[in-house]
Amino acid sequence: MRARDCRICGSCELKMLPMGQYAEFFRLRVDTSKDKFLLYSRTHSIATEPMSLAARKRRMSRLPVKASQTLVQFRTHLQACEICHSITPCHEYSQEDLFGLYRDYRSETYNRDRISVEPSYAQIADDVGAHPQETINRNIAVDAFLRKNAGHFSDGDMVDYGGSDGQFLPPFMHERFGSLYVFDPSDAPLHPSTDLGRVKKTRTLQPRGYSFISCMHVLEHVGNPRQFTLDVLRFLAPGGLIYIEVPLALNESIRYDFAHNIVDLPIRLHEHINFFDGAGIRRLVASIDGLEMVDDAEDLVDFGWTKSLIGRFLARRASGGTEPSGNRQ
Repeated sequence: MRARDCRICGSCELKMLPMGQYAEFFRLRVDTSKDKFLLYSRTHSIATEPMSLAARKRRMSRLPVKASQTLVQFRTHLQACEICHSITPCHEYSQEDLFGLYRDYRSETYNRDRISVEPSYAQIADDVGAHPQETINRNIAVDAFLRKNAGHFSDGDMVDYGGSDGQFLPPFMHERFGSLYVFDPSDAPLHPSTDLGRVKKTRTLQPRGYSFISCMHVLEHVGNPRQFTLDVLRFLAPGGLIYIEVPLALNESIRYDFAHNIVDLPIRLHEHINFFDGAGIRRLVASIDGLEMVDDAEDLVDFGWTKSLIGRFLARRASGGTEPSGNRQ
């Protein structure tokens, strides 16, 4: 894949604008100096009115002699795909680059560090990912979607890829699969509410070893969602199903600004660095040879501390022996 191909659907129909702004916590945990698309400011802002040459000289005369010491990160460039509509950073971060965000995800140290640079986070820190209403409502919604497609499933084992502490494994998964595994980079132990006799956390997966893989609220976090999906599919048995769930945060206002070169309001890059609407994951699936969409849906879910529009996508790996690839035209 070329450097400027869309990291969702593989298209080269991209538009680039300085719309991104790294949040404080992202800058604390990730080395953003690797981003060659960064823009800097001496004043923390961009002038909204054109300045005369005389005004520019007066302004420059007030700056310190060592101006380089006063530079701050202002914006970075994002790319919008005209085919799948997704918006991603122009710079591609590796999983190793982003590991600092998730090594202690939602733990005491994570909350402490985030609050230290984003004091307002203290208001929701105890609820994010842990509010009873979030757990209940997310599990109910996933359960309903999977049960609607129950006829497509086969027996076997499953893995929740990126499943953190295993809270989000609804009843359908327990009823249908022999063993349930949670694969996650964090050190978070399994939540006390999980069935410890059936749910296991693992750091190793078996190629083609699982008839079902769930990947919920992961693709918005990773540097290259398309390559990440191809990597995950190596662990899915031929004929098996993968369930992808993402927030649909890409609204018409953002798309309008991007389409019309309006850069007034930045898009903040925090844990979520990729932004989708309903077309994004459908196009991702369509771009992978050996993967076909089975069903998809959108619904608004109340997390208790916020409400989020969620996209649900169920896809099947082809039953042949060929590995899925990103070569579909």
